[in-house]
Amino acid sequence: MKPLESVALLFALACVLTPSQTIASVREATAEEDAAKLISIVKQTPASELDSALSNTTFEEWLAKQVSKDSAIGWVVRTGEGHGLPWVEADISVEGRPALVIMIACGRPDSGADAKPRFLSLELLRKNELAEWPHLHDLPAAMKRARNGQG
Repeated sequence: MKPLESVALLFALACVLTPSQTIASVREATAEEDAAKLISIVKQTPASELDSALSNTTFEEWLAKQVSKDSAIGWVVRTGEGHGLPWVEADISVEGRPALVIMIACGRPDSGADAKPRFLSLELLRKNELAEWPHLHDLPAAMKRARNGQG
């Protein structure tokens, strides 16, 4: 093969491969932007809209007041097989270990993903132990139980 033909072949391959790579990058960027938007919406939702027993501060502010300095909160968007609608998780770790997960639904099948966020569950994440609390205002009790298992 002549050098000019080799260059032309490489150029043709580059033209074919680059658009598919670009499309994948755009899809990943769009998914990340959508996830960031959902997380932001949940963080800014008044805590009282997620549980009427809570204050009118944002969920993010309320949550930060409930966890101590040795705890961390990670935010992630998930979807489940058969659900089709996303939820936002606030994953709480205590002393670097997974402890609790709070799930906030971001839609309903009848109203789509644009429905206002609603509390879905509060669960303990500990090896060989599962506990679930029915209300978001149960977080202090859940944090106490998560801490008692540490060490």
